[in-house]
This record gives sequence, structure tokens and C-alpha cells, in this order.
Amino acid sequence: MITALLFDLDGTLLDSRDAVIDAVAFTANEYAPGLFSREELVARFGESFDDFLAAVAAAAGLPDKSEVLQKYFAFVRQNHAQHVRLFPFVREGLEKLRDAGYVLAIVTNKQREFAVAGLEMAELDHLFDVIVSVDDVSRGKPSAEPVQKALAELGKQPTEAMMIGDSRYDVLAAVGAGVQAVVLEWYGKEEWSYAVPDFTYPNFQAFVTEMLAVKTEGGR
Repeated sequence: MITALLFDLDGTLLDSRDAVIDAVAFTANEYAPGLFSREELVARFGESFDDFLAAVAAAAGLPDKSEVLQKYFAFVRQNHAQHVRLFPFVREGLEKLRDAGYVLAIVTNKQREFAVAGLEMAELDHLFDVIVSVDDVSRGKPSAEPVQKALAELGKQPTEAMMIGDSRYDVLAAVGAGVQAVVLEWYGKEEWSYAVPDFTYPNFQAFVTEMLAVKTEGGR
């Protein structure tokens, strides 16, 4: 039975895709102007920023990614309020899920500083028992490691958990960890070719409604 719900943050709970892409595009254009189109950045949304910005550093001929990361961090700090706009029904839905007995966690490719700050600004931080950020693992999603770390910290088995996200990186991480994969289609439907979610929902309310019904019926 599912007792733990692991949530991605950007593009899943926070309507932050454009803000995140703006930050990455700004940083990439500072070091490798014209190399990455906005369309490519949208397609790569959900990827570990460390991996992507390391590619930017390599394209710019820098010896490591530290300078690029600092430029990215500075931009995000200056524009952080744009990164914490909640999707509809998220706060209410999370409260209902927690009240129903589900254990909640965050599994994000965001840096811990920004993940925690975003949750605090959105007044969601008290709802989560565990936060796993990209800083807490050796590899972010699509690696299964972040999901596995969340399961270990929660004391849950893969059969007891769902990973809820919005991108193929979330689905791949879920599949690798042996947990059910859920996709919220906030930004429209996708074609799933090599990583297929177990369930898709058009919005958070639809997901919460079904999970509450499942809890009442003692299923899934």
C-alpha cells in the first residue's frame, strides 16, 4: 500500500519553469552566448543544474563549473520570488494528503538553499518530513539515488512510495528506484517513449482526489 508521496518541486508544486529557464538561460548566455536555444532549455527542464552548468563551463573553456554556478546562484537569489508561485490547490491538497496519513517528502534537483527557501516562502516547509536536494546526493535525477535516499530517510520500501513529478527525469528516477511514477501534466501532455509513468493527472486536485479515495478504500 502507498504510504509515502515523494514530490518534485519545480514544475510540480511550484509554477516555476519559466523562472528556472530564465536563470539558466541568463547564465548560459553569459558564458556561451547562442549555444543553447530556449527550446532546448525547455526540453532539458528537470535536469540536474550541476550537470547542465558543467556543460556550460566546458563550452566556455573554464577549468571547472564553480564560477558558472556562482553566477547562476546570484541570479536566482536576486529573482527568487519568481520561483515560488504555487500551482492551484497545492497547499490545500498537500494538507489534505498529510491529514489523511500520507508521509510527504521533496526530491528535487534544486540546490538545498533554494529548495528550503522556496518551501519556506510558499509556507509549505512544515508539511514535509524529508527534503532531498541535489546537494545531498552524488547524482541528481534521473539517477535513482535521490529517490532511494528519501526512502531510506523515511524508512519506507519502494512498494510503499510514489514519485510525483513533471518530467522524464522524475519518471526515470522513479523507475530506477522501483517506485510508482506519477506525472502532473501542468504544461501539457508529453509523448512517453522510453520512460512511461504509471499514472498521469492534468492537475494537483485530480491527483489528490484520487489519492484520498484510494486511502479511504484501502487500495493501491
